[in-house]
Amino acid sequence: MFQFTLNVSLHAPISFLFAAFHEPEYLSEWFAPGNCTVSQIMSSFKEGGRYRIKVIEPNGVEIALTGEYVTILANEKLVFSWAWEDGVEETVMSSVDISFEETSEGEVALTLIHSGFNNQEECDQHQYAWMSCLEKLAVLADKQVAFN
Repeated sequence: MFQFTLNVSLHAPISFLFAAFHEPEYLSEWFAPGNCTVSQIMSSFKEGGRYRIKVIEPNGVEIALTGEYVTILANEKLVFSWAWEDGVEETVMSSVDISFEETSEGEVALTLIHSGFNNQEECDQHQYAWMSCLEKLAVLADKQVAFN
């Protein structure tokens, strides 16, 4: 099995960053890589609850991501399963584990581990997509700080 780890430092309140990973109003702003956009979010944010997020690619193709919330520790940890509904990838189900740690006033260290890939290619594709999404999250976080 293949996995990757991303360590990012973001300038925003930890409560905002945690909310950005489950509140539809925030997810719709950043949870699609590159020029893709979020078209729909359905979520039951509780342990054992499910989510489904539709993303539209620039060419108009719509793909859906689905999974279940495994662990929710407010402002500390979020773990959820991850699967694309299209069935194109070899990996059927993977796991995302995110830790949030306030390192100084207004700075949060975010550690994201995405694991369970059957091959390096899918792992690399997801790592690139997460990096693109986290760049969008950093921009959203900066806007949040500027407005408060």
